Amino acid sequence: MKRLVLSERIEWLEERAAWAGLKAVGRVESTRLIGDHSSTETREFLCAFTELPRFAAAVRQHWSIENQPHWILDVQFGEEACRTRRDHSPENLALLRRMALNLLSHNGPPKDSLRQRKLRAALNDNYRLELLLGEHNRETT
Repeated sequence: MKRLVLSERIEWLEERAAWAGLKAVGRVESTRLIGDHSSTETREFLCAFTELPRFAAAVRQHWSIENQPHWILDVQFGEEACRTRRDHSPENLALLRRMALNLLSHNGPPKDSLRQRKLRAALNDNYRLELLLGEHNRETT
């Protein structure tokens, strides 16, 4: 459940002059129910517009963009389950996962799911090389 509020009353915001074009402040309250447990999260936004439907659309679009790759990396690559913590290892593995996701998402038969492409890359050396080198280098594989 979400509750959205958008207010043009910004005179209380001392730093408003530093935000060129600031017209409103928005607030989103999200309540999440899991079994008997509920949690509420509140987020505030600075807006250059005053229309509530536009604010709702902007919030949805922001979280859609944020959540989609995160969800894919977690479900398909087990990113959150990874317990690597030393030195730069977490950042390096995250970069490799994103590179793999990018390669798999933009190459291969359009009808194949990401899971199918991952499996094919794991089992087929030629397909893996095709992914890494690009289709234009197909004759070298």
